[in-house]
Amino acid sequence: MRRHILVINRFSNEAGRYHRYIDHRADAVSYITNGTGATAIDDRLAQEVVVVEDLADREHVHACAREIAARLGSVDAVLALSEFDIDTGASVRELLGVPGPGIADVRRVRDKVTMKRLVGEAGLRVPRFALVDDADSVRRFVDSVGFPVVLKPRAGWDSQGVNVVRSAAGLESLLSVQSLDDYECEEFIQGRMYHLDGIAQNGTLRLLRSSRLLVTCLDFAMGKPFGSVANDDADLERRFAGYAERIIGALKIDTSAFHLEVFVTGAGGPGVHDDIVFLEVGARVGGAQIPFIWREVYGVDLTETWVRMLLGESPAVPRVSVESQAAGYLMMPEPPVRPCRVVGATSLVDRVPEIYAEVLPPAGTVLDGTGGAKETGGDYRFRAATSAQIENAIDRVIAMHELEWEPLEVLHAGTDGGRGAGRAQSMEWG
Repeated sequence: MRRHILVINRFSNEAGRYHRYIDHRADAVSYITNGTGATAIDDRLAQEVVVVEDLADREHVHACAREIAARLGSVDAVLALSEFDIDTGASVRELLGVPGPGIADVRRVRDKVTMKRLVGEAGLRVPRFALVDDADSVRRFVDSVGFPVVLKPRAGWDSQGVNVVRSAAGLESLLSVQSLDDYECEEFIQGRMYHLDGIAQNGTLRLLRSSRLLVTCLDFAMGKPFGSVANDDADLERRFAGYAERIIGALKIDTSAFHLEVFVTGAGGPGVHDDIVFLEVGARVGGAQIPFIWREVYGVDLTETWVRMLLGESPAVPRVSVESQAAGYLMMPEPPVRPCRVVGATSLVDRVPEIYAEVLPPAGTVLDGTGGAKETGGDYRFRAATSAQIENAIDRVIAMHELEWEPLEVLHAGTDGGRGAGRAQSMEWG
């Protein structure tokens, strides 16, 4: 029977080309998208493409969804795969009476307070945390756990709005300027940080591969090179698989891609997972270079596999394990003085053999500090037999990377373009 599938899309890259893996002739596929996302959609195959100015305008999206359903027939499935649209997708499902994750389901994987509470109740370690709504509640939390602490939005992403506070003076400076609407505070965890990426289907783990982060997302926001290297410790990977299964159960994740971030502290109790501390999880495909590495090195298109599962298929998936070829990526930060214009960049593909893909900003590109993981000083993807080889290659790239740029505004007399001086915005206090 022909289904009517409604897609809420903002992706302009491969992830937004749904016609690659949904047969638009067998099913009617309608889209609500913004201008950027519309560039990826084949409107010759789509039943309907409605372009809105802002996908965050939920009332407008709801009105469009109701109009599409009234004119083209009831909707059988709603796809909303971006981190920015997961909540809206849940509300549209409830509005139209469509099966799939609803508002309460999404809250478990979007609200950092809810997810940590549920993970803790499942017997897994989480940072001590508290919902904070005024300065005194933050001070009370700090009195109970000590410095450093982390203050961040309950439903944020990409470390936006995240602050690490290391002293009483730093705390008071932060509280004098920071709104606490929908913020939480948690203890600072010291340990090695990993991201676990994979897919669950019907509450069962189908795919998993873990990687060790070289620095944190917060470090990248503050101007440090960012990347990760595949874990090739087989025992740790087995423990991560069991851990991910417990997270899937604790948060009632049914059928979804996931990006799970944890710390391994090296100290815990007698349990097999006691040295793993939960940070957060996203019920979506990981960002940055993760989708490319999975497709190009591990042979799995995470978005396609997830969509097929959401539509009731059970696609075959290759075995992805520590015995698979190792992969990693590196993203260089934007220059410290912004906005700036790129003058040129030096390719390293022929000088570092482990690099299999390189994306450098073209001359003339304007970098203004708002691009996150999308606009960087250069992206590199690596593959090799072992993680150690990749980590060594990343170190060499960091040392060799050259990006020439010029400031768009003269900040002070004598400002130098080349590899200029300046400071990245700090989000550490004290």
